[in-house]
Amino acid sequence: MDYSPIVLKNKGVPVQFAAVTKISDSEYERQYDEVGEPIIETINIRFTNNIIADIEEHWGTLEVWQQGLETKPITTLRQTLAYALKRPLLMIGEAMLDGEAMQYSNAIGVAWAIANGVDPVVASTMLKQSSVLAEEQRKILKEALTAGLEPTTENSPGKSGTRPGRKRAAPLKNSGN
Repeated sequence: MDYSPIVLKNKGVPVQFAAVTKISDSEYERQYDEVGEPIIETINIRFTNNIIADIEEHWGTLEVWQQGLETKPITTLRQTLAYALKRPLLMIGEAMLDGEAMQYSNAIGVAWAIANGVDPVVASTMLKQSSVLAEEQRKILKEALTAGLEPTTENSPGKSGTRPGRKRAAPLKNSGN
């Protein structure tokens, strides 16, 4: 993606979403290509004073909004993106790509920084670094999950029908970001 300072300053932060189609007043559906992959579109996120005012109105204060990004990341990202892109909330939720919460969070952070006077050259560098870090985190998670899936005869169900080994992890209290 083009994270050049000129693009960031004038167009906004490019982010990928799934293309969606409106099914009814409150339903949206992803569009897929001929092999069943979501059709991806790039949309630029840019904060204006109107968008920042919408955020303040919705959350009451910017501090509460920032707390929401930590405690309810997906809900807060979805609502923030709906304001930033001037699109319906349910449409944004359907368009957000799975596993890309970090991408959306980084884009919002950079768009926010630019709206508050951060030099687009600095923002460009920051965005490129955060993209690399997000990809590294995804790779580490994939390797950790794959390592746990190695098939062996030791992991076959016992007489009781349960698998030997560790217990299931405790349920998560938030969506992971």
